[in-house]
Amino acid sequence: MLNGKVALITGGAGAIGLATARRCAEDGARVVIADREAARLDQAVTNLHEVGLDVAAVPVDVTSEGSVRELLDRIEADLGRLDILFTSAGVLVSGSVVETSLEDWQRTLAVNLTGTFLCAKYAVPLMLAGGGGSIVLMSSTSGLVAEPATAAYCASKGGIVMLGRQMAVDFARAGIRVNVICPGWIDTPFNDPAIEHAGGIQYRLQRQQSREDAVRRQRIGPPVRLARYAFHCDATGERLPDRGEIKPHGRLERHRRPSQCTMRRAA
Repeated sequence: MLNGKVALITGGAGAIGLATARRCAEDGARVVIADREAARLDQAVTNLHEVGLDVAAVPVDVTSEGSVRELLDRIEADLGRLDILFTSAGVLVSGSVVETSLEDWQRTLAVNLTGTFLCAKYAVPLMLAGGGGSIVLMSSTSGLVAEPATAAYCASKGGIVMLGRQMAVDFARAGIRVNVICPGWIDTPFNDPAIEHAGGIQYRLQRQQSREDAVRRQRIGPPVRLARYAFHCDATGERLPDRGEIKPHGRLERHRRPSQCTMRRAA
């Protein structure tokens, strides 16, 4: 379904970005993965090459307008088009508004929200020139329902949800489809800051057995499952149900809010 399409995945060296890059490349897309950490980026390319997948890798700092602009200019020069953008670059800093430093607040919004904005800003013109495309923004259930001790993260992810909705309004008629994915807990090291904030290594060890059980019962998802959702948005444009475990008021509950978590081009 993606044969010949060009896909850009930011945060491409992370677990979710890498799983999505693999899924897109397996389906025939020409994939560019971008990440700030060059060593992780090189390792990601090596991992994909080992399974016979050819991808390009470009270092990028999504908080820098110049860096993002250079990335998209390079894609235009080398590949001539852009059909898919998946923004999975992000950071998680734990803490209430009292505990969160101004530096951590600004860094979280710079990476999560401003980085998403900059990538979309320079990707959309390439898509418009090609007659349309698919944009998938990574948010979180934390962008819909507040969680404890994640002030900056919740604010940034809530901003991504509304940014995606607004972009869908602006560019639907031009053939650009915009989806926002709001997963619950995904089993990656990304969540380590929240685990450490909750009680450190002893808490982590105590939780390990229940965490593994939660994965088996699909209450915590593996990265490959989220990659399937992103791929589905790119390939079909259909709405996706959101299934995320969140903790409103201290209770673990399952929320299903497809209308709040996915947007699609208006008919």
